[in-house]
Amino acid sequence: MKLFLSIVCASFLISCSSEKTVAELKLDSMQCLMCSINVEEAIAGLDGVKKVEVDLKSKSGKVTYKASIINLDKIEKAIVSIGYNVNDKVADSKAYEKLEICCKMPEDVDLD
Repeated sequence: MKLFLSIVCASFLISCSSEKTVAELKLDSMQCLMCSINVEEAIAGLDGVKKVEVDLKSKSGKVTYKASIINLDKIEKAIVSIGYNVNDKVADSKAYEKLEICCKMPEDVDLD
């Protein structure tokens, strides 16, 4: 019985200490507060994501996730799929076109 309890306790401790990973997100296409909210909502609901912090001013973010459940590639794909660039991955063009005007990158303006 003691051996069984020891195994159960060890399994519980291992599963509780599971790999939490923190990754940096470079979000260079974010333009406004709505953008940061969209990005946060897109990844906060993913299974395995524990914490999301998005900083509009620096156009960056941090995501804490359980590496045994989800990986950074899936997180990046979720962001790209809603129309934003992340970590040098380009936004889905169809999703980008559906963004509000304030969320789109400003076009180069020729003043001549």
